[in-house]
Amino acid sequence: MPKKITPKKTVPKKISSHYTKSVKYLKQFVKIKDKKGNIYTGTIVKVDKKRVYLKVNSVKHAGKVHTSFIPFILPLVLFDLLAIVLLDTRRGWLF
Repeated sequence: MPKKITPKKTVPKKISSHYTKSVKYLKQFVKIKDKKGNIYTGTIVKVDKKRVYLKVNSVKHAGKVHTSFIPFILPLVLFDLLAIVLLDTRRGWLF
């Protein structure tokens, strides 16, 4: 009698890619874009298997930018993210 093979549960490639980027960019200043077109700017403070926690500086939603002077932590679901970009916070010389 052949053995019954059960498929392994795998994390979708997109989620694992965002997870590894999020862990790599922990405590870094980033810009994150989600599927709805919202753009979040802030610092990643925590990452788990399903969410990235962002200390938000500003949110661009429907063409309007919302800036908070009181930073808050926003949990973002990794599945809904399109891109995570590391922002350079060093001041460079303009030539």
